[in-house]
Amino acid sequence: MYEKFTSLERVCIVLTGGIPDRIPICLLNFQNAARFTGLSVREYCLSGKQMAEAQLAYWDEFHHDIIDIENGVAAMAEAVGCKVEYPENEPPWVAKPAIESLEDINKLPDVDPINSPSLAELIKATKIVSEKLGDTFCIRAESDQGPFSLAAEIIGEEKFLMAILDPNQREKIKKLLSYAEEQIIKFARAQINAGSHYTLIGDSIAGPDVCSPKVYREYAFPYEKSLVERLRKEGLEIGIHICGDTTAIIEDMVETGALYFELDYKVDRGRVRQATNGKITIIGTLDPANLLRRSNPEEIASKVREDIMVLGQNGRYILSPGCTLPYDTPFENVKSLIEAGRQFGWYDEHGRLSIISHKL
Repeated sequence: MYEKFTSLERVCIVLTGGIPDRIPICLLNFQNAARFTGLSVREYCLSGKQMAEAQLAYWDEFHHDIIDIENGVAAMAEAVGCKVEYPENEPPWVAKPAIESLEDINKLPDVDPINSPSLAELIKATKIVSEKLGDTFCIRAESDQGPFSLAAEIIGEEKFLMAILDPNQREKIKKLLSYAEEQIIKFARAQINAGSHYTLIGDSIAGPDVCSPKVYREYAFPYEKSLVERLRKEGLEIGIHICGDTTAIIEDMVETGALYFELDYKVDRGRVRQATNGKITIIGTLDPANLLRRSNPEEIASKVREDIMVLGQNGRYILSPGCTLPYDTPFENVKSLIEAGRQFGWYDEHGRLSIISHKL
């Protein structure tokens, strides 16, 4: 087998519904990339230069198709006024909300991503990687949280979810969600302008592992859909990641019109494939903690093959962990993922997976 396309071409083909030479591979690796280059997660997250250097070194070792730039899910929260803690070797987390009450929404700042330290470092990393590899390798710089999840962090998750249950708070909740959407839009634009080919929001607090599908449909879906549509009018494309089992809301997610979904290992892959029906690309769905962190090469290869067989037969699929690789994921396991993806992920001249056509 030989490669006919650059990584960027390969990813673009998949995202637009075509069949490439092989299935592209994405690695959600910010913590693992820090370890690979001898950095703590804290050091990585606070320096755009070190982020970029770690991602470039990691790519030089593994040569995956999509370079994913992120530093967890707290950068935007910090930009709007939340207090964020940066543990040595764990992802950043929100230690204190930005406001105490929904009455304080008007006190929230209008964020300028370029001049917000937490966002500016991510933008800096995107620029550095883009200048180095942006012509041939796909860069996906994330835009942090989705509107629902950012709104929850701004006032505190428990207080936010309790307010959703109070009909008298409905309009204030929607005002907060609109505010969150506006800030995310600006950061997404900045990441694309810095050289990212696509971007992503994570809206995991809105998912069925935390909220009911009814809550998702009323309070998360409209703002995700609006965000997708507004960016698309500007020629910018975004995907959605929701941790956990999103099977119960996958049909709703399709209606957002997002270019792709990044999905967790918990999903019903058959139902997801049916729901997306060749319209939306799926990225995932390998288990980062139990499989990629703890298993052996044979188990990893078996799961990679299984995911490819279920999700990759008609294109619209990118092989990836379903969520971020833990800091201490063995590098040999990452190599096993890459090798298995390149072993099983080829399409033949008829657009069929080679592992299937070889049996015919």
